[in-house]
Amino acid sequence: MPTRLHPRSSLRHDRGVPFSCEVCGRSAFPDLIPPVGEVLRCPHCADERPFVKPPLLVVTGTAGIGKSTLCARLAGTIRGAVLLDADILAEDLVSVVLPNQDYPAFWRSMMRLGHELAQNHVAVVYFSVMLPGQVLANSDVLNYFDSAHFLCLTCPPDIQRARLARKHPAAAHMRRLREGTFFEAWVDFNSALVATANEIPTATVVDASRTIDEVEQDVSHWINTQLHQRGALRTDSTA
Repeated sequence: MPTRLHPRSSLRHDRGVPFSCEVCGRSAFPDLIPPVGEVLRCPHCADERPFVKPPLLVVTGTAGIGKSTLCARLAGTIRGAVLLDADILAEDLVSVVLPNQDYPAFWRSMMRLGHELAQNHVAVVYFSVMLPGQVLANSDVLNYFDSAHFLCLTCPPDIQRARLARKHPAAAHMRRLREGTFFEAWVDFNSALVATANEIPTATVVDASRTIDEVEQDVSHWINTQLHQRGALRTDSTA
């Protein structure tokens, strides 16, 4: 049995419930019941229950780099993982809609969702435009995960501009009118992502200027490696 998946000691202890205690019946909402090592501990009665604690995996990169395509191609192909395009969720949440760019708060919500999904014995893999610091800023929620790892997809500026022009033809026209403001903002983001990745031990940089098949293979290998290294996959079930 992998070390991160806890055996069921009773019906009451078969999963980590984030908001309410099944013993004293009191709720910690809107805060989560805090993790203490390998268990959730009720702040009211100190009852403890084990919970699934997988790694949190995020595939990030600039707009047009291929994240949504990769997520769609890999969805359902990696045992023990749920792949989600977080940018689809971000579009509908006020926390990331201009002018209130509260991205750390958005990732706090995504991390809580990841914790809930993990109790089904799966690890969540998010695909999104983001900087690792937006996740790492939520230090308390990080305790619900074994670790947080980032796969940063990057490419040279000329390739990035060409891809953005194909994906956003209106922006190509805007570039001629506004001297490339749209494109250069994403080029700057790509540079910031590479710089950040070089400072974070759990971040890996992958060249996404290659064919989509080559990049897909690397992303799949990275996800599987992270899951197997940390015992995040069930070995007693075919689910």
